[in-house]
Amino acid sequence: MTTQPPSPGSGTGTSSPPHKKLKSSVSAELPDVIPTNGFTEVTEAPIKAAFLPNDSMGTTETIPKASSSQSQAPVKPKGKKNRKQKRTLPEKYSAQDVLFHDVRDFLGVEYVDGLIGKKEGSEWEAPEELKLFEEVTLTVGAFTVSGESISLFPGDKPWAIITPFAHPGDRIRAKIHKHDRLCSFADLLEILEYSEEYRGGEGDRRKYPENGCRYFGECGGCQLQPVPYPLQLQHKKRTVELAYQRFSNLHKDLIPGIQDTIGSPKQWGYRTKITPHFDAPPKWIQKQLKESGEEAALNSLANGDGEKKGWECRIGFERKGRPGVMDIEECPIATPVLNKKMTEERKRVQNTIMSFTRGATLLLRDSLPSPDPIPSSSSPFSHDTAPIIPAEQHVAITNHKQAVYERVGKYIFSFAAGSFFQNNNSILIPLTEYVKEAIFPPSPAASPASKPPTPTPTHLVDTYCGSGLFGITLSDKFEKVAGVEISHDSIVAAKKNAEMNGLQDKTTWLCGKAEDIFGGLAEKGFEGGKSCVVVDPPRKGCDEPFLDQLLHFKPLTVVYVSCNVHTQARDVGYLIRESESRGREKGWKYVVESLRGFDLFPQTAHVESVAVLRWIEN
Repeated sequence: MTTQPPSPGSGTGTSSPPHKKLKSSVSAELPDVIPTNGFTEVTEAPIKAAFLPNDSMGTTETIPKASSSQSQAPVKPKGKKNRKQKRTLPEKYSAQDVLFHDVRDFLGVEYVDGLIGKKEGSEWEAPEELKLFEEVTLTVGAFTVSGESISLFPGDKPWAIITPFAHPGDRIRAKIHKHDRLCSFADLLEILEYSEEYRGGEGDRRKYPENGCRYFGECGGCQLQPVPYPLQLQHKKRTVELAYQRFSNLHKDLIPGIQDTIGSPKQWGYRTKITPHFDAPPKWIQKQLKESGEEAALNSLANGDGEKKGWECRIGFERKGRPGVMDIEECPIATPVLNKKMTEERKRVQNTIMSFTRGATLLLRDSLPSPDPIPSSSSPFSHDTAPIIPAEQHVAITNHKQAVYERVGKYIFSFAAGSFFQNNNSILIPLTEYVKEAIFPPSPAASPASKPPTPTPTHLVDTYCGSGLFGITLSDKFEKVAGVEISHDSIVAAKKNAEMNGLQDKTTWLCGKAEDIFGGLAEKGFEGGKSCVVVDPPRKGCDEPFLDQLLHFKPLTVVYVSCNVHTQARDVGYLIRESESRGREKGWKYVVESLRGFDLFPQTAHVESVAVLRWIEN
């Protein structure tokens, strides 16, 4: 998820989920480069970025042209020359907005805020000596959260340059291809001097040529591949820390120390779903196919000149920094069964490519073989008697509607191959066990010294429940479980999974309405005063109506699992501030008890985050 309030450390502004404007706030001063126990980094990906505290989402900023040094009478705009340039600012709390905070920290908060405050538009003007397509020599200063490098252009005007595949301390040669707000983007041409501080991991092909991915440096998928795994985990811990500093709009005293990121048991061969894609043949080939047939079209490819020679069918992923698909034969973070299937799928597409008039995306999903018989409510799955299926006996599913089977601890799950389910099975037991322990800590969660401990929840409400992952894996700790979703297909899948695991009498699955997501729970015996709510939304996070309904339900514990820590920080900040406001008269509020990252995607910069909020009497 992505979401970002005002400036770090500011306690005066107000940030909230979508639909609610952000009040302005005073920025806290941050160092130019933020060190984390020797691991220097800032925040997210090389994309357009912007942040103005008082702008609403998707606003357009008008940037005046630089004025002439001579005083002139106002001239009525005439033609294109005198038109003001319009710059569309990115959506608040987006990855682009996050990158702006990287650049802002790197160049200096006071400098950047002062420059923007002048409202002259000079933050969009690259240094005069920095031309497009120019080659420059740079020393990398830091990482962004997305794993790109950020360097200071050696000129008079402070200006950042974002370059992929380089590491802090490297001396590089890069080619500028785009100017943006306070920064330019460049392609990496050469690393002149390597810094070893962030290299030497298992995927560092300079040291271990047979390891890692042979496409690293072109494919944009695994940004942190050369970095030793402990440092990857440090990087992700810092990502969570920065997200809450920048986007929660909570005073630092309300944010607990970020716990160490939980690593994945598998760092390679873990991904259970991949979606390679390909482009259709060019229009001129398709035209020749219709007019002269496939043989003539293939002859044109072999014998033609210019653009009509050398086109090839590429099946894989996007190439970093350049348009088009990169041909990829294998992906080392995908499971072995998926790589084997990709070889077969590549041959199939290559043999039939002339039949495609549009590009397409392939789906490959790792699955257990279909159980025989399939577990049911009358004959549920038994982990005691079910054999552990070795990875080499797994199957690859390519049909979006076909059932996938996956085991998580003592439970079995089934879902359509095209639907959502976590893509790293190896970490699902640590993740779900952590959530369980966070809800039921070894000693009761204590309120302030003079107050009694928070009661222990007996009921679980799994919102955004999908196929029922949390509702089912946590069920043995609760008297009753309810799963809530607005997707009918997800509710059908969750209900089937509950039946396969013999939990049909203990669980309730409700297809709710967005405006009344907790509707119907009271009739089933669920009330906030004895419930825990798990929140696991998509990347965009929760909207304000959902969070308001959650506050009204007033559960004892909220566990917020997020695939986008930036929107999580926004939403958690909203819950804490609103609970203080709404609960002041009756003496209750929520506190953030713990924050921790989980590494569901090793070798990449992505981090999952788990926040635990506890209701206390104030």
